[in-house]
Amino acid sequence: MKIVTPKLRERVISARLADWPRILPSRHRASPADAGLGSSRFSSPTRAFRVLYAADNFPTAFAEAVVRDRFEGKTKRFLYRPHLDQLCVTAISSSRALTLLDLTGAAAYEAGIDTDANRARVHTSGQALSEAVHTEMPDVDGILFNSRLTTGGCVAIYDRAFSALSGTPPIALLRSVLLPAELTRLGVTVRRARGFAIP
Repeated sequence: MKIVTPKLRERVISARLADWPRILPSRHRASPADAGLGSSRFSSPTRAFRVLYAADNFPTAFAEAVVRDRFEGKTKRFLYRPHLDQLCVTAISSSRALTLLDLTGAAAYEAGIDTDANRARVHTSGQALSEAVHTEMPDVDGILFNSRLTTGGCVAIYDRAFSALSGTPPIALLRSVLLPAELTRLGVTVRRARGFAIP
């Protein structure tokens, strides 16, 4: 993807993270402020770098990491305990101000980049943009963007800034005090297995 670096420079901000929720697989609970290679909105299509995601509120973290589009067209909403049992939640903070490309709001349109990069369900454009930013703007630590699901704030941090991140000791997602209210708000029933609801 071709980017107009001077226009993107106008959208670079300095921000420090403080307790941004992150939901991750429990098998990675020993390293809550680390991330592996994988395919996601701003991941590297060439596997050149890793990206860590966090959100500025729990409902957005839950939407992005757990719910996604699974309830589209569904009148009954179920999540299953075996899946939720495999997840934990931490809060990500940074020890310094991070240099972030701010793609919130109308930023993509104003900067002249493909608006699919931060809004589309398919991640091809976002990955191409991220690869270009990572290569051509080496001082940028990550990307600030709006969740396409909730419009809440999200951040994608490049691995070159992982050393500035820390995470609180993860707790099981099902033990989070914020989870019951979010399940109620969304009208979600948690089941032990198909056909069996948790009382």
